[in-house]
Amino acid sequence: MAKKQTYSVELKLQAVELYISGELGGYRPVAEQFNVHATQVMRWVKAYKEEGIDGLKEKRSALAGRKPQNPSDQEKIRRLEAEVEYLKKLLEARKGR
Repeated sequence: MAKKQTYSVELKLQAVELYISGELGGYRPVAEQFNVHATQVMRWVKAYKEEGIDGLKEKRSALAGRKPQNPSDQEKIRRLEAEVEYLKKLLEARKGR
């Protein structure tokens, strides 16, 4: 899977300010200026209007979507209980032979 492109807060802010100024006339011309898709500029503008400059900061974590390295105790217990149930059924099936 390709790594997603990230943009600096400064670049996002420049694009947002250019759009808000109306200097280029809309999302598409601003997007072309920064070599991004128009929907990306729309997202940045929306985020800026809702949250200010904080809305332009990266929210994705480097570990997003990955399994935690150290599973919680509850996860360990569930996994071990499932394993015990499987082994019990396997033992019963062998006894029945």
